[in-house]
Amino acid sequence: MPRVKEAGGDSALPTAASVAAESRIARKTAQMEAGQVLITEAAKHAVEAKEALEKERADRKAEKEDDSSKDRTEEKRDTPELSRQSKWFGIEGKLLKDANIKWTLEMETELWEAFQAWFPSGDENLSEQLKELSRLYLALLEAILTHTLGDEQTVQLERLNQVLSQKLNLLLEEDLNELLELLEKAGQTEAVKIVKSSVYKQTTGESISPRAADRFYTRGTMKTSGNTRYFMPESQMQEYESGRGKKGMYTASVSNASSGGLSAASEEEGRIYSVTKGRNVQINQEFDARSRTGEQQISQRNQVLSKVGKESAATPGVTGGKAAVTGKELERANSFAAHISGSGNLLKNPGITAKNEEVTGLLAALTSIKGQMYAAGSGKDSALKTPVKSAVNQMVDYYLAQKGVYKVYHYTTNIYEKTKSPQKAAQEGLQYAYKIFMEKKEDGAYRQQEAYSERAGFFQTLLKSQNMQADLIRGMKLLEGNWREFLKSIGESEKKGIALTMQKHSPWAMLMEPEEIRKDGKNGKEKLILAEAACVAAMVLVYLCYRLFFG
Repeated sequence: MPRVKEAGGDSALPTAASVAAESRIARKTAQMEAGQVLITEAAKHAVEAKEALEKERADRKAEKEDDSSKDRTEEKRDTPELSRQSKWFGIEGKLLKDANIKWTLEMETELWEAFQAWFPSGDENLSEQLKELSRLYLALLEAILTHTLGDEQTVQLERLNQVLSQKLNLLLEEDLNELLELLEKAGQTEAVKIVKSSVYKQTTGESISPRAADRFYTRGTMKTSGNTRYFMPESQMQEYESGRGKKGMYTASVSNASSGGLSAASEEEGRIYSVTKGRNVQINQEFDARSRTGEQQISQRNQVLSKVGKESAATPGVTGGKAAVTGKELERANSFAAHISGSGNLLKNPGITAKNEEVTGLLAALTSIKGQMYAAGSGKDSALKTPVKSAVNQMVDYYLAQKGVYKVYHYTTNIYEKTKSPQKAAQEGLQYAYKIFMEKKEDGAYRQQEAYSERAGFFQTLLKSQNMQADLIRGMKLLEGNWREFLKSIGESEKKGIALTMQKHSPWAMLMEPEEIRKDGKNGKEKLILAEAACVAAMVLVYLCYRLFFG
């Protein structure tokens, strides 16, 4: 029994402790819940206070915006130019209070970068390259004429023309180098200026004098910039000469032009946008008038470029009426110049080493005929026709001082002038030259000369392992191939090619016949003689028999 009581007493103690613990937990929980309520209420009051503050600020901001909304609406109505200024300067239509904004070519980012990155491409023809360069140039020029005035316009024009000069110099070197070298070597300085002026005109739509063209292209190779007055549109020339002191957007020294350095003008100068008493934006009236003039210039230039692109060479420019050479003609002239100065120069062809007067006269005549054919295929009023032809004639004049050379030259070119057939002229000229050459080889007075010695050929100085026949055949094939290259250079059909042969009735034509043919011919003659002898013998036999039996 005592053991049961002891056990019962022990169980009563944990019950009391448990109750005490639960009481403490309940008390703590109540305290935490009370704290949570306080925290929640405080947070709620904080949010409400914040919202009230933000609303108050929004109301004050709305009041300010309402006060200035009318002014901003009037400002935005002023001109589309504001949207351009917004794009460049990020002003989003706000009032241009100071109107002290520097416009530079860099603000036309895509156009300016594309213009600077442009380089001549051998994959495109000259006309297409000029067309793309012209598009970029005129777009930038229009931007300058639209957004600048006075000295600042001069600075930006200087920068634009400096880059254009560099690009056109690269184009001349890449696509027209052979033509310019040919003309320069021949002393055709005026023709060189015509080429340069024409390229400039097809890019800018403006004609310039030869003197201005020289200065323009020279500045592209100089580190320092020159004066821009020779490259300004005609409509701006008088104002530039007489009004350097007029109001403009900004002033800058020419030395800073290429680097884009600008020096701001006074506040009285260069304000394109001004503020009226009513706080409205007003565009400078002079700027507005000059912008319209710029649009007219661009329109005129585009009209000129569209005409220059056509076949007609006589197309009036913005500042003059001189003829311009089309891109197609420049390409043709350069291609011909490359031919006639390279492998097409038969007088210096490494495949023809003979020095006899007859072959020299024939080669000089064929070279001259090439020049005549080039000129005939050029436009009627082409400014390059005569200079290029003259340059070719100068190539052959040196050789015509020799009597024998001139004799063959005159004979061959005279046939061409009468018939206009290069085939007939080349064929008969070759036969005539070869006949005289063979006569001299058989003449003791000439056989002492190396050019007419026993081992000398018509096309080769020494025959070596070749005979006269092989030398002649090889030389004729060379002339035929060279003529095909010439036709390709001027864009003519190969149907106008030449095929050289020696006519069989010519006394020197036996040299053209292969040995086998000559042997077969000799055997044929022997057989013919035997046949004739047999016939005669048969006739004699018949006659004798007749007399024997019937006589």
